[in-house]
Amino acid sequence: NVYDAFYKLTDSRQQISSYIFDVVRATVPKLELDSVFLEKEEIAKGIKEELTKSMTGYGYMILHALVNDIEPAPKVKDAMNEINAARRQRVAALERAEAEKVAVVKAAEAEAEAK
Repeated sequence: NVYDAFYKLTDSRQQISSYIFDVVRATVPKLELDSVFLEKEEIAKGIKEELTKSMTGYGYMILHALVNDIEPAPKVKDAMNEINAARRQRVAALERAEAEKVAVVKAAEAEAEAK
């Protein structure tokens, strides 16, 4: 279908990009941000299926779609970093409290032994 690919499509790259963005815009909003990173393969599969359906008639054969970089907005990235930092601080606070508890118990046991 070289004739169709050359004469029916004015800009094949633009057409393919449009299909990719349509699939991404339809898929990503349904997922939570953390899930988007985990579901990269599913997003790629959806892109490949949509491109195969739409571009096969023009002679294109889509072998694989690769999703290799997910870049959230800077504010979203900052919020994710704050959430992770808060989570780690909470764990650190629990560990410090546990260490203090062990120290108090050991001190009490030493005092009891001394008496």
